[in-house]
Amino acid sequence: MQQGRASLNPLAFSVSTFLVTTMSKKRIAKDGDHPLLSREHQELKSLWDITQSLYQYLNVDDLIRHIIRQITEVMQAEAVSVILYDEGKDELVFCWSSDIPERLDKLEEIRIPPDHGIAGSVFKSGKAEIILDVSNDPRHYSTVDTATQFRTESMIAVPLKTKEETIGVLEVLNKIKGDFDEKNLNFLVTLAPIIAMALDNARMCTELNRAYSELQLANKDKDELIAQTRNEVAFLRREVERHYRFDRIIGNSEAMLQVFRLCERVIDSDITVLVEGETGTGKELIARTIHFNGSRKNNHFVSQNCGGIPDTLLASELFGHKRGSFTGAVRDKKGLFEIAHGGTVFLDEVGEMSPAMQTSLLRVLQEGEIKPLGSDLSKKVDVRVISATNKNLEKEVQEGRLREDLFYRLSVFAIRLPPLRERVGDIPVLANHFVSKFRKKTKKPVKGLSQEALDALSAYPFPGNVRELENEIERALAMVTDGNLIEWSNLSAKIRDTSAGGIHGIKPRHSLKEMVETLEKSVLVEKIREHQGNKTRVAGDLGLSRNGLMKKMRRYGL
Repeated sequence: MQQGRASLNPLAFSVSTFLVTTMSKKRIAKDGDHPLLSREHQELKSLWDITQSLYQYLNVDDLIRHIIRQITEVMQAEAVSVILYDEGKDELVFCWSSDIPERLDKLEEIRIPPDHGIAGSVFKSGKAEIILDVSNDPRHYSTVDTATQFRTESMIAVPLKTKEETIGVLEVLNKIKGDFDEKNLNFLVTLAPIIAMALDNARMCTELNRAYSELQLANKDKDELIAQTRNEVAFLRREVERHYRFDRIIGNSEAMLQVFRLCERVIDSDITVLVEGETGTGKELIARTIHFNGSRKNNHFVSQNCGGIPDTLLASELFGHKRGSFTGAVRDKKGLFEIAHGGTVFLDEVGEMSPAMQTSLLRVLQEGEIKPLGSDLSKKVDVRVISATNKNLEKEVQEGRLREDLFYRLSVFAIRLPPLRERVGDIPVLANHFVSKFRKKTKKPVKGLSQEALDALSAYPFPGNVRELENEIERALAMVTDGNLIEWSNLSAKIRDTSAGGIHGIKPRHSLKEMVETLEKSVLVEKIREHQGNKTRVAGDLGLSRNGLMKKMRRYGL
């Protein structure tokens, strides 16, 4: 109620000033002059007391009950009631009364339609009334008397008005001695605004407290949501970092170990990296692994395929645009370079860019600035660029399809990903990894791959590389029955055809040299798998020195 009391202070000050002025103009009886103050003085004293009570009572119930007691005493009335309008239910309700407790319970249950009774009439008209003989007034709502067993004989009814509206009615019933008169009416009319203001302030204070409570609850929910979101983001970030650890990239061939060594050299720097490799070799996986193991891992990693996209759309995606810069640009849009500020931008198939886009990209790499489409202002960005291509970019430069200066900017540090046919020893490891992945995803109880199926996979050249192998395993898992191994017969026709026609994939139509090399490579692959990549054991089993084995592995890309 602190705010309610503050709102009442100006009115209380005004009334108090009026009373002090009035009382100073009249002679107030001193001790020994008269045993009792005059009625007028009593009313003034009550008004003074009521105005002071606005500062003393923090609770509106206590305040209104105090005022009712004062009115009952000064007016020498049998009962005083404060009736308020319930807008939601469109009815008048007894909220406070000086009646005895037995009748108070009855009063609280009574509801008066706003167009019924003397109270309803005063509420509607907004004018105070004196009714000296209630029994002769047809508006009298006798239901109240019947319910409370109280006989209303006379009444003063005064509307309770705020600045904006009428909120209820003050009723004073049955003067004990004599009749109600105009002075009584004037006293109540003077008092009614104080009561109305106190009630309206109490209502506003209640609404403010409720709003404050709701705000506190909303803030608590917001804080809990923020904390939950932060925890989820932290968890997801840990999962992403775990997923993109170097040890999660499958492969233990010498070719892949060389890739890992190169990646480790650049993770803690901002050097521009070019990842070269055929389609399906995992170029974006390498780019993500470099990002999520480096100093920029807490910022965005965004990717964009630059192949087969019109210049305007590609420029909009990379650099953003202003509203109205082209047809369909209905609002401003941030580009990936701006979104990734502080992080990494991965540009796949960078060799597919048009000459105009190559010029725009070169500006970003040289100046660290972007200019959104339709904008006259450039923006500074801090991003690391990792690009990828399945083309020979040096050849593209020689044939005039790629700017030479852009090529040198992109290929500061090149990492070549070997095709799967150059690391055959990784095929069984990858194949078993994909079996576990899809077995978990589909919840299908498959034991694994038979030796014959592994041999067939190892003999196939996989022009689609790791992605093609993954698709092959997913298909084979769908073909095998629950609880069985994936057999040679479950593989696709192209895999079976390649492995058919001879031992270890040897084709009779090949030359002797080719058949010998195929057999030698196949035996090496089988022994490497058998000894789980332990080169010393493989060399001992084949009767080779370790250096001799390493030479043969390099020769066959193992």
